[in-house]
Amino acid sequence: MARAASRASTFAFLHSHGIEVAPEGLDPLVKEAVARLQRTLYRQDPREDLTAAEAQILERGGFSLEPEELDADDPLVQTVAEFAALLKSSLSTVETAGKLGVDPSRIRQRLTATPPTLYGIRIGTSWYIPEFQFDGEKLVRGVGEVVSRLHPELHPVAVFRWFNTPNADLSSEALGGRTLSPRDWLRMGLPVEPVAEMASNL
Repeated sequence: MARAASRASTFAFLHSHGIEVAPEGLDPLVKEAVARLQRTLYRQDPREDLTAAEAQILERGGFSLEPEELDADDPLVQTVAEFAALLKSSLSTVETAGKLGVDPSRIRQRLTATPPTLYGIRIGTSWYIPEFQFDGEKLVRGVGEVVSRLHPELHPVAVFRWFNTPNADLSSEALGGRTLSPRDWLRMGLPVEPVAEMASNL
């Protein structure tokens, strides 16, 4: 009963934030989110990397080797949830093409170019294109140049957070010294190069 209530609460939260998702739609996204994370830091049994003698020594020294259950505050749990929501709120190539008024083949070209000029998450044969790259019905100014500097190994949640988190290096005197996120900096029409340079150093 408690598990069902928790699940219902999760869907209510997602829906209240504009992420329309049915139970059968969320589960594959969560599975994909988990599969993409580095699990080496969260081994189910710590003894996998230890000999029997090493495990005994550690346990005699007071170390617990019992697997720990992850709660809602654990960074892994939070990243899984954030990645699943990111996928669910993303656009398909067809939806992106419709928004920008171009052919879907043009969107695929930008996603697969070397380097890409549009950020997408590929799962199987499908592309998920995060909405943070858009400003209304158009792309955020300069986002293609910034995306082209991103390392391809970066986790999508890290990319999303970076684009949307205020950065101390992005402060404009014209805005009273206000600190902006990379996305807002670009949307304000400020120079692209500082953001592109930051992207290349992530």
